[in-house]
Amino acid sequence: MRSNYAKFLLLLLLPACFSYAFAQKDKKYMAQVRLNGKCGFIDASGNEVVPLVYDDAGLWNNNLVPVNIGKYTPKSYPVVEMSTAQSENVNVEVIDNSEKAGKWGFCNTAGKLVIAVQFTNVSFFNEGMAGVEVNDKWGFINTSGKMVVEAVYDTVGYFSQGLAVVAKNGSYGYVNLKGEEVIRLQYLGAEAFEKGLAKVFEKYDSKKSDKKSIGRLINQQGKMVTDAKYDIESNFGNGLASFSFAEAKAEDSFTYGLITTTGQVVAPPTYKEISAFSNGLALVMVYKIHEFYNEYVPHYGYIDSKGKEVVKPILAKGVDFGYGMAPVARFDSKDDGQSEYALINTKGEQLLGFNWNSLDILDSKHLLASSIKNPYEKVIIDTKGKQILALGDNGFASLGNGLFFVKNVDYEPIAFIGLDKKPLIDLSKNKKTRFISYQHGLLRFGDLDGDYNEVSAIKVGLMDLKGTVVVKPKYNEIFDFEATDNSL
Repeated sequence: MRSNYAKFLLLLLLPACFSYAFAQKDKKYMAQVRLNGKCGFIDASGNEVVPLVYDDAGLWNNNLVPVNIGKYTPKSYPVVEMSTAQSENVNVEVIDNSEKAGKWGFCNTAGKLVIAVQFTNVSFFNEGMAGVEVNDKWGFINTSGKMVVEAVYDTVGYFSQGLAVVAKNGSYGYVNLKGEEVIRLQYLGAEAFEKGLAKVFEKYDSKKSDKKSIGRLINQQGKMVTDAKYDIESNFGNGLASFSFAEAKAEDSFTYGLITTTGQVVAPPTYKEISAFSNGLALVMVYKIHEFYNEYVPHYGYIDSKGKEVVKPILAKGVDFGYGMAPVARFDSKDDGQSEYALINTKGEQLLGFNWNSLDILDSKHLLASSIKNPYEKVIIDTKGKQILALGDNGFASLGNGLFFVKNVDYEPIAFIGLDKKPLIDLSKNKKTRFISYQHGLLRFGDLDGDYNEVSAIKVGLMDLKGTVVVKPKYNEIFDFEATDNSL
């Protein structure tokens, strides 16, 4: 029976938007690996490019990665051993177990240490510059290790669109790639530029609330583009931002609306939450009296970029849109504790009615669901509600990036679901394989019966979709692959 079930599952190879391999010749990918407290990096073929000699590492960018020597984080407090001799003299021995910061430098994609380990702290490279800490002050170096912006700042951000946040004595401003303070240090806080705009925090004394600062948007010349009567909350990067009124009463100071980045109000402050836009819509929340419980509870809806309520805030639950659809729940009219879910499109139309106890989107064509009639039976359905597979007692888990797998009651993998071509892994030979995650055509895996309570006992490797072991299980950890040059 189980073999037939597995054969049936293997036919369910669903298309996935995220499956792509390392065929991009213009991109290099590295994954940090750790073994016995040391870390390095491997490439997509499993080659150790950066040797495992470092005590910590940061994020790749501009084909450079921060690496640390000497960093130590204790697992416990310093140990004090005491012994008493017959003479009543007490011998005290303190074992040094204190935390150590170590020093930082940078490696390139060939594994060569090209900027010597010398800095107390560093940030990642972006636009050819990285923040470095020297004698408790921060500056910036270029990819050759030359100090371009002198280390005179208390804190720094990262370069974006030719400008980086810097701060002294609690005042924030921006420097350019030459190290010139082109926007003077004057703000209480500042964020990185995105699409020509940045959010800054300006001192403010409200007459109606206890606000001490407000958020405003500036352009790359340092000119304010939003009026001081608006307190900017989030810049969504699509020409819109959420805001509240600077002079709002205390009870309304956390009520938000939508404003364009040119200062035009699209929707007045009405909502307690406005999420980032997804598929052209933003999830919003208001508090309303619940008709059954007679108390204020969250009600969810959706607005478009013009501030129109595509879905009125009457829902009990909502999530961001994905693949042009979103599962939503209405309030429980039966008061039986069971949610009633439906699936809607970006017009607010129901693709599936409120007949579901749970709905989770897997990809553009399939969902993991349970019906109100059978709330404990998990099934895979299509967007029309047609059942494709009943999971029964089997478990179901996501490996990420469009690949899922079914596991039996013993946690043994039965079959994979997802991707646009059939994985060729023989699961009959991998019953004791613990599949951990999937990325870029590679599966992280370990031993299902392995000891995962002690880090040093964990052994993780990599396998491709043909079942070929690319990296034998030998590392304590393998992190996600990341592009070595992926500018923000």
